[in-house]
Amino acid sequence: MHPRSSLPVLLLLHLLLSCTASALPSTASFLSQYPHFGSFARYLAETGLADSLIDRSNLTILAVDNAVISRLSGESRDVVRRVLSMHLVAGYYDLPKLRQLPNGRATLSTLAQENGNPRGSIEVAILRNGRVAFGSNRDVMLLKSVASHPHGISLLQTSDLIINPQTQGDGNCLPLCPSAKSISKKSEVLPIDTVFKLPSPLPTWPAGGGFGSGIIDFGGLLVYQTSSFSKVWAVYEGGPDNLGATFLEPSSLPEGYFMFGSYAQPNNRPLSGWLLVGKDQTNDISNGTSKKPVDYSLIWSSNSSNIKQNGSGYIWLPIPPDGYKAVGQVVTTSPEKPSLDKVRCVRSDLTDQCETETWIWGPTGNTFGVYSSRPSNRSIGALAVSAGTFIAQNGQPSSPPLSCLRNAKYNISTMPNQSQIEALINAYSPIVYFHPDEEYLPSSVDWFFTNGGLLYTKGQETNPVPVEATGSNLPQGGLNDGAYWLDLPLDGATKDRVKKGYLQSAQAYMHVKPVLGATFTDIAIWLFYPFNGPARAKVKLINLKLGRIGQHVGDWEHVTLRISNFNGQLWNVYFSEHNAGIWVGASELEFQNANKFVVYASLHGHAAYMKPGMFLQGSDGVGMRNDCAKSNMFLDTGGNYSLIAAEHLGSSAIPALPWLNYCREWGPRVDYDAAEEMQNMAKALPGKLKTAFVNAITSLPVEVLKEEGPTGPKMKPSWNGDEA
Repeated sequence: MHPRSSLPVLLLLHLLLSCTASALPSTASFLSQYPHFGSFARYLAETGLADSLIDRSNLTILAVDNAVISRLSGESRDVVRRVLSMHLVAGYYDLPKLRQLPNGRATLSTLAQENGNPRGSIEVAILRNGRVAFGSNRDVMLLKSVASHPHGISLLQTSDLIINPQTQGDGNCLPLCPSAKSISKKSEVLPIDTVFKLPSPLPTWPAGGGFGSGIIDFGGLLVYQTSSFSKVWAVYEGGPDNLGATFLEPSSLPEGYFMFGSYAQPNNRPLSGWLLVGKDQTNDISNGTSKKPVDYSLIWSSNSSNIKQNGSGYIWLPIPPDGYKAVGQVVTTSPEKPSLDKVRCVRSDLTDQCETETWIWGPTGNTFGVYSSRPSNRSIGALAVSAGTFIAQNGQPSSPPLSCLRNAKYNISTMPNQSQIEALINAYSPIVYFHPDEEYLPSSVDWFFTNGGLLYTKGQETNPVPVEATGSNLPQGGLNDGAYWLDLPLDGATKDRVKKGYLQSAQAYMHVKPVLGATFTDIAIWLFYPFNGPARAKVKLINLKLGRIGQHVGDWEHVTLRISNFNGQLWNVYFSEHNAGIWVGASELEFQNANKFVVYASLHGHAAYMKPGMFLQGSDGVGMRNDCAKSNMFLDTGGNYSLIAAEHLGSSAIPALPWLNYCREWGPRVDYDAAEEMQNMAKALPGKLKTAFVNAITSLPVEVLKEEGPTGPKMKPSWNGDEA
């Protein structure tokens, strides 16, 4: 036993943290708050590791609580020392620093390397859901940052001890006694093992119509949405973040309902999906809306695959009878074909064309892949409906082996009425945070107009016209032909003031529309900024201001909420990011104030992101920066909003806003030589970095490389179609 093992726990921890004593508050008062690390400190002392920490700085301690470290009970001192050496990182990493790792991952040096183990490093990665994972299998999660003292010590709590092959050091494996086996086995804390639920229960929606009624009639086929699942088969490698995927089926069905196929989801996020199940109410034996398959065809089996899995998985394609189509595939753990009563195929007139969407899973180095499915036609008024099933296929055939559903009845009463829309906005409207250094904030459109916004006409540039508050003197309709544009006031001081926007006046402009055969409602939330500031670039460790590149008058940005018409639940959010964007599941959002979520607007560019940090448009550490962070500048979009369009309510339901039908640009086009601007920016860079910088910036969308105002919300392709 090490002679220091008899010292009180607080004194041991004092030794542990003595290197930053001058920066810390009273050691006793500080560390007495964390008695659950007492056993961790005792082991450090018993193995002599505490002595090696004295007089160190820039240290990160990955600590586990007393219950977890008890797994080392009975192990030799040498084994305990090797394990704990992996939890002492040479370098200071607090939570913000971890979340800003280049490309979201890094290999960290540990005390194990300093003690002679050349492979004694640990991997850290930021998962898609924002969680921080450690270890080669990313199976140890960061639970919380306990304390951090910059340039001193960071104390982080992890979910488990980090044991991987790199701890072997001298070539000998750790002893495989029961406790060691329990440490080294696959962790059971994969994100998918948690079932996602919104922070607050769904409210009772105002009455009226078929919205939130639970069942939608597709024309003799009653459809119900379920998110209650039982696991069928799981695989633990491959797929997003190399965490594998899980295949499930409904755990229970309403009486008379059948599934169309199984559900699949990557393991790198909490379980958060849904399936549609159906019931034939025609009682027509020969021509009902659904029928059993006549057989199954085996698409793929994991039986001969050398992958981490719980048993073997088999994926089957139902063979439909004539006049019917398969809408989903079935997963089993047996080579025996599923029962013909397992699923139903759907009559052809109640199906539509579908396509693959996002990658769910596939073995490394194999052409086989599993993808989510979506309708090929997703415009407003389109009848195609996603069933929530997946598509498994070898290679990339020209057409998937499955169909989507089709809401042939298309009863618009499934859409929310005006009072239900207001309730949805009140429940889900996001809070938009602006960067602490943001100079160019949003405003309302009428504030921009009444504070000097000008309308220019081609050929009459010397005679701009002030715009009325509602835009009533703006040209309506037509094409974006360059005949008109908007601009800032002419007076210098007023121009600078209007550029900065006026957050107190800002409004969220809501557009409500039916999607996916009126089984979902999209609420697009638009924000207007009088000015988009200049961009900044990152070139490895060097940051550059890009002068005029990126700046323009008038900036429209948005996020879109996708809400189920079956029950009113928020399922997805689209974050617009310059000329593109991304759909994000509700389980990946940061929530604040019940079911309201958080949006981060990037510095100067105002692109929407789901979490803080630096997001790079580029690769290999070179590109345009998008910096996001919280500040005391924010906008609760539900606190001040205008409903600008909801076509399903009828043309008289919402007063028309003239500026919404202005189809020209909200800022002037200013011609300049972008290449020359970039060369000027790159002059101070070394040769290789200069080339990398120019290549990265020129690869950006052309919209970024010119100063030209955008068109308004109604002119965007997503107004009458899907986001992506």
